Amino acid sequence: MSGTKREFALGIDIGGSHITAAIVNVDDRRIIPETRTTAYLDPKQEASIILSIWTACIRNCLDKFEDVPLIGMGISIPGPADYEKGISELMGNDKYEKLFGLDLRHYLYMHFNDRIDHPKKITFINDADSFLLGESWLRNLEQGNIVAITLGTGIGSGFMRNGAIVNSGPGVPERGEVFNMPFKNRWSEDYISTRWFLKEYRERFGIEVKNVKEIADQALELPEVLALFNEFGMNLGTFLEPVLSEFGADALVFGGNVSKAFPLFREAFASCFGQKIPRIHFSEDTEDAAIAGAVKNILSSGFNEEAKRLSDQFLMPIHELRETMPSSYDIYPSFELSQGSIEKGYLKLAEALSSHSQICIDGYLGIDWDVFIQGLTLALKAFNVPCLCFNVSSAYKKEQEIEEMVTPYLGGEDPLFGSLHPGNLLDFLDLNKLKNIRASGNCLSILYGTGAALSHWKSQLIYVDLPKNELQYRSRAGRVLNLGAAYQLPPKEQYKRMFFVDWPVLNRHKEQILGKIDYMVDGQYQDDISWCKSSALKHGLSEITSNAFRVRPWFETGVWGGDWIKKHIQGLNSEVLNYAWSFEFIVPENGVVFSYMGTRLEISFDFLMYFSKEAVLGDAAPVFGTEFPIRFDFLDTFNGGNLSLQCHPDPEFIKKEFSEAFTQDETYYMLDVAPDAKVYLGFHENINEQAFHEALLESNREGKPMDVEQFVQVHPAKKHDLFLIPHGTVHCSGKNGLVLEISSTPYIYTFKMYDWMRKGLDGQPRPLNISRAMQNLDFDCKGDRVKKDYISKQILIEQGETSKIIRLTTHPKHSYEIFRFEFMDRLEVKNKGQAHVLSLVEGHKIKVITGDRSILIHYAETFVIPAAAQKYELINLGDEEVKVIQASIKPEYTL
Repeated sequence: MSGTKREFALGIDIGGSHITAAIVNVDDRRIIPETRTTAYLDPKQEASIILSIWTACIRNCLDKFEDVPLIGMGISIPGPADYEKGISELMGNDKYEKLFGLDLRHYLYMHFNDRIDHPKKITFINDADSFLLGESWLRNLEQGNIVAITLGTGIGSGFMRNGAIVNSGPGVPERGEVFNMPFKNRWSEDYISTRWFLKEYRERFGIEVKNVKEIADQALELPEVLALFNEFGMNLGTFLEPVLSEFGADALVFGGNVSKAFPLFREAFASCFGQKIPRIHFSEDTEDAAIAGAVKNILSSGFNEEAKRLSDQFLMPIHELRETMPSSYDIYPSFELSQGSIEKGYLKLAEALSSHSQICIDGYLGIDWDVFIQGLTLALKAFNVPCLCFNVSSAYKKEQEIEEMVTPYLGGEDPLFGSLHPGNLLDFLDLNKLKNIRASGNCLSILYGTGAALSHWKSQLIYVDLPKNELQYRSRAGRVLNLGAAYQLPPKEQYKRMFFVDWPVLNRHKEQILGKIDYMVDGQYQDDISWCKSSALKHGLSEITSNAFRVRPWFETGVWGGDWIKKHIQGLNSEVLNYAWSFEFIVPENGVVFSYMGTRLEISFDFLMYFSKEAVLGDAAPVFGTEFPIRFDFLDTFNGGNLSLQCHPDPEFIKKEFSEAFTQDETYYMLDVAPDAKVYLGFHENINEQAFHEALLESNREGKPMDVEQFVQVHPAKKHDLFLIPHGTVHCSGKNGLVLEISSTPYIYTFKMYDWMRKGLDGQPRPLNISRAMQNLDFDCKGDRVKKDYISKQILIEQGETSKIIRLTTHPKHSYEIFRFEFMDRLEVKNKGQAHVLSLVEGHKIKVITGDRSILIHYAETFVIPAAAQKYELINLGDEEVKVIQASIKPEYTL
């Protein structure tokens, strides 16, 4: 009918020694015969040769059907493979072994993006699954439980329930594959395959034949040859009977060349089932069914451009505009490179890599490798550089092995806490698989993915980093898999696994490979990249570890969040519900932004620690190693709510339970307050531990409010007050304050006891940790002792004509000390072998000079002076006195 939209797709069947491609009319489920194109090959050849035959065949097919839009390219291919990603995982069976780890999707997209407009429209399916899907589609066999078995070079299998392919679940072998199931002390494919026939015939009769048909032609005349088929039938039936029974198969569909000899082994096969043999169907054309199934898989897969990040926060622009530099708090601070450059774009990176023969591209969790490899391969194509890309994910251990390895560190049913994994990334990899990813000798070979640097390849190394905030935004959008995981966990579960397993493992990996990196790439941008050479990176790291700098802060909403940050910090999304936190300087979460001629490149802060912890920490380095020991963050409760009533673990508890080296000792510095601001801190003198515990349990059990002030002291909070919260101290900030939280670095170990009957922003109850809190609470923090020992005293220790240095006393349990610098003009400070973390808590703007470099600091901005800077000068750029808070490790904690 004229005007009716017709849809066409390309279907491809890849067999053990050939490839066949054809255009399929999707509307009437018909293969267009004149487009069918077949090419034969040796599956033992080099990857580049095999792929050149494939691409020539596909191009030949497409040329027979020019200028007609295609909805996609569907490929039926033998397993094992990662069909979701299009990665071949064939190994150890003399069939396409040189393709192991190869990213077929991006190779094909690079060659056929003139006809296929997105790589995700190239789909892959197991050849047996494809055969089953196509046969059922063509013959309307889509009801009940159906098993397909293809008998050819090997044994393929597919499982279907009511029209849908299933690769897991009750009665389904792992990945729906039977070829590697145990049988007769070996594997099924050793007894059920063309290979078995040819081997047995050669051993029994001393004659080499090419295929099973030559043997079948003799079977009716030679009883001893017929006996071979009877034995095959017994093997097949004995093996399949429990498989079909376990699955509850209603029908069995046979395909493959060997199935054409079924009359020769029918009786032997049927004898294994008795009266329970399912209905048997035979495919008229296995190849046609596989091609049709590959196309049906395109339709089943669908294609949607899903959101790649879930956040109301803006992505940091890759390029800064000098004419719009902020006059107040800068949400994108950067450190300008004085040597080397930062480049922008895939084309420039491709040009830099085009002369190499091998490249490894490693990177952090959450990198969108599809986007990255697509951008890089298309850029290489523009330079006429042929390349093959291999994905290191094919070398990971099986998911079950990884689950067994990480589960002990995930805390069981605990929704929040686990224990830090002590292992290395190499523990997640199968070294035999890794060894089998082989570079091709006649084109650029690229090995990419997390762990690529652990390969045996001698190549250039690129590292793609990702800021932790963007990683979490991608996690919330369902775009991240944990290390070695096959499916996406819910965001909160995923964060816990990232925090306790993935991040410690990957951070050790970064430390181990830092000296080998040739190029650093910022992976937070979806359709673009910024990057630099290792020489520029190392010079930048060297400069920043001896000069003042800021990390890039990031901001989060929360159930108790307020509006101070929204009102005072420009450039953030003002449409969000609130801002509860600003991660001003939390080393595990923040990054450092380098810039060059306006182009930005962000790397995680820990690279500085791995580069030179001594330059950063000075005298504290032998104690804290690569863990920066101090953090600054904002808690905004202006027009918001109280924080949860909470405490933090003691040092032995956090070490034993969570494997942390030191604990979460805090202070609250009141940067700004409303008149009614307050802090809950310490118990009343007459505290009864049991009564307090029972009140917490009763409130949680019965869902009713608790009178917190019956047990806990409430203190008015004034601007510039400092409240001391060492581990074990019951506390929380009340509403209407902006708290600058100065703390030791561990930052998630909050044992909530009471949360004011609130639910989280997701509508779910917020988890409490009453039991853990009771194990850690210091009930001696009570009565008059609270004001005496837990509210800081401000002591003048040095005074000049226009300046004062004030010590803000801390608790003996605190590993850090706090000072406040107050001055009208300028002040010079010596580090004395320590890193200093500082924040401008009053005043508009100051200049900070270290050596021959300077930076501007605005009100509420946090900055760092590494120990190697030795001294720094603070210059007031306003007309009023300024106040700067400074924290550093106590000298006695560096011994």
